[in-house]
Amino acid sequence: MTKIVNMTASQANTYLDWKYTEPYTFYNFPSSINRSDLLNEIFNGTSDYFSVLDENDKLFGIYEYQFHNGVMEIGLGIRPEDTGKGYGVPFVKQCLAFGQQHYHYFSKVTLEVASFNHRAIQLYTKLGFKKTSERDAQPFGIPVTFISMTYTP
Repeated sequence: MTKIVNMTASQANTYLDWKYTEPYTFYNFPSSINRSDLLNEIFNGTSDYFSVLDENDKLFGIYEYQFHNGVMEIGLGIRPEDTGKGYGVPFVKQCLAFGQQHYHYFSKVTLEVASFNHRAIQLYTKLGFKKTSERDAQPFGIPVTFISMTYTP
């Protein structure tokens, strides 16, 4: 987690190829989805994507920022082989700090997390995020409940 840069096409393709193991396979992008549509969403959608690089300039994680009604929403992920190794707290703190600096934004931050992802929910709660609501969705045709959480600095 040494450098944050605008995501490149090569890094985006690496990110889209990440494969998580159970119970986190929900986060794997289905091969049935058109790759160019996914890349188009990354580079031309409403979110800003950044790559978090390790000391060897390899993709360690991603940060996604989006604004809804003036409120920053974040998305983030760590490459599969480095999840569950204690990087979560500094990774999320860095995400929040980068968002503040890059966007000159110092108000509340929201995120959504799959309800089954107890590890992430515990991490976000530890960092001061509070559950605000739940919603059911079917991204890529997979039913899931998302928990919305808010952090107020």
